[in-house]
Amino acid sequence: METHGSRLRSSLKDPDQFTLTFELVPGRGGRTQEINRIVNLAKDIAADGRFQALSITENAGGQPALSPETLGTEILAMGSEVIIHLSCKDKNRNQMESLLFGWDRHNLHNLLVIAGDYPKEGYCGYPKPVFDLDTLHVLDLLSSMNARGQIHSENDAAGAQEKSIPFLKGVVVSPFKMLESELVMQYYKLHRKVAAGADFVITQLGYDARKFHELLQYMKQNQLTIPVLGNVFIPSLKVVELMHEGKLPGCLIPDSLYEQIQWEARTADKGKKARLLRAAKLLAVLKGLGYDGAHIGGPVLTFEDLDFVLTQADQMLSDWQNLIPDLSFCPPEAFHYYEKDQATGLNTPKETMRPPAKPPWLSAYSFS
Repeated sequence: METHGSRLRSSLKDPDQFTLTFELVPGRGGRTQEINRIVNLAKDIAADGRFQALSITENAGGQPALSPETLGTEILAMGSEVIIHLSCKDKNRNQMESLLFGWDRHNLHNLLVIAGDYPKEGYCGYPKPVFDLDTLHVLDLLSSMNARGQIHSENDAAGAQEKSIPFLKGVVVSPFKMLESELVMQYYKLHRKVAAGADFVITQLGYDARKFHELLQYMKQNQLTIPVLGNVFIPSLKVVELMHEGKLPGCLIPDSLYEQIQWEARTADKGKKARLLRAAKLLAVLKGLGYDGAHIGGPVLTFEDLDFVLTQADQMLSDWQNLIPDLSFCPPEAFHYYEKDQATGLNTPKETMRPPAKPPWLSAYSFS
């Protein structure tokens, strides 16, 4: 009998299968119209069968929201796999361990481990951030629970039963950082996450094919052999404004793309079809580049929107290389790890030449 989590795990391990996940973002409240909309969308996606899992955010944007395990339990009952986001921002290590035991009881074994957005205003003020553990510590905790089922301490009851827990551990990386220092740190942390037991990785959102290719090339050259899913985010006009203003951490809309979206918004549908087509193009390019799957998301999307994107992407796949110029939205000052291949618009295997490090500053004065 197939256990919970095994379908997603099997899909990620199968080189012939392109894994699709979709992100659900519950909001504040448990009985709102928005929650009902999300549940109905999840039912349609589960019945369709093209997505291998639905991921559920945890207090996205630092705002309080319906807990992911509550919605996740409902979705499991629909027959769909679930990925629970586990963030470090508002839980200490004991609370994390307690939650993980509960999630195991509910067969919620697929996790996306993230640092999390800094908490925003809540009841009577601003909540205190925790960050007791970072993502590497959480991965180590999960690996220990995978091996033994629990963490031993001096106070463990004698004879406590040991049973492994099959957590599937996802992490995030962003190849879209502007500065060399930021980008290299992302790749350094990816090395550490893989070493700490990460099972798969999802990219941060972006709209530049060359940057998506850069991550694949870097992982291949450095023997980082876990499956990688590209992020296909379909923003609303409101979210585009927030991203362009820098109000969503880690999310970037370059000026060139912002201007394109504003021009598209002059149509009767406010540019929605154009944004869906851009997502379909990106999905086709990710398949063509060799990504193991795609993580699709965006606010107020309908099942019909998702069906349109998937159908269009399949039709575009044979021509994916000619779509690269339509997905080249990167600030001109952004650092690229590899030199550009002028023929394809992607990257050569050669690393970008960097200026030599400056010698340390030496003071003419010294203390005796």
